[in-house]
Amino acid sequence: MTSGSRRARPGRKIAAPLLAAVVLLAAGAHLWLNTNLFGRDEVCGGLVSTGTAQTVLGSGRVSDRNGLDDRPGERLDFTCTVESTSFLTGSDTGRLSISVSRERGDFPFTDNGRWPSPARMSFVSGEATGAVGADHGWVLLPGSCTTADGPAVVEGYAPRGSDRVALIRLLTEVAGKAAERASCAAERPLVAPDTVPAPPKPRQVGDDAVCGLTGLVFPGRPEDRDAATERIQDGTGPTWSCEVEGHAVYSVTRERRLVAGITASPGFSAQPRVANRQVSGFDDRHVVADCGGVPTYFSLELGQEYTSAAGAPGAPRIQALFTDFVDVAGKRFGCSAQAP
Repeated sequence: MTSGSRRARPGRKIAAPLLAAVVLLAAGAHLWLNTNLFGRDEVCGGLVSTGTAQTVLGSGRVSDRNGLDDRPGERLDFTCTVESTSFLTGSDTGRLSISVSRERGDFPFTDNGRWPSPARMSFVSGEATGAVGADHGWVLLPGSCTTADGPAVVEGYAPRGSDRVALIRLLTEVAGKAAERASCAAERPLVAPDTVPAPPKPRQVGDDAVCGLTGLVFPGRPEDRDAATERIQDGTGPTWSCEVEGHAVYSVTRERRLVAGITASPGFSAQPRVANRQVSGFDDRHVVADCGGVPTYFSLELGQEYTSAAGAPGAPRIQALFTDFVDVAGKRFGCSAQAP
């Protein structure tokens, strides 16, 4: 018995270190595969902090697939895909697509299938100018990065339902670093907000006002009004938008950085008067007017419901609809009619 016990002790001495080694290897494998502890601090050519990316994508190992895809000779034209991967059971790969490009200054308010309805976005203004939605956001680069080709903007697509504050913070960080990379950084760094306003919720179009504006004509056939819903920005910030779902999206902005980008864009020129106001813009539905000394941008985008009803009895014509909007909304924003 005594002899047998003595013979078992060497085995226990070997098993303990071996078990410890297995545990350490397992822990190391977990940290390597499921975290960024032993990984890089930055991806996308140093433009994206892995720590900030994790606040958007969640825990996991952050990488940038093929790295930064930029165009030679243009430091503000690139894309990068950030991924967060984990081998933990039930974990999915999170992806964040980031790009920087130049856009026509009123890009947030044009319906080309790429930009979400502004009435569904949370706009921020101040140290950073941008907006964020359910899975998409953008932030303007400093005005010193604007050229004759228009303002530069960083855009990001994230998993649907991502934290909006985290996404706007990441895009603000990228905008600042991209400006430094292109030697057009502002004197004061861009600072992301600590909060973003909640996006508007849908509601039925009122009996006495469309988009909260008394006197605004309904953008469709009168018989469609009862079933129509709208989303309205609260109007406390410099950007206001209202979507009459399926019919039209109305937008107004007095945001200094946005308006500066609009007026600096190619194609911005004098336009025919609207609602007896002198305007400049890109066409007859995307214009800037002087409202109490403040350059104010107005736009109208039309939906499929309006397009289908165009020409039907009772449906207003497009230009009459926009003229009515500039007249009614203009009074709210201090625009006075000008002499011919």
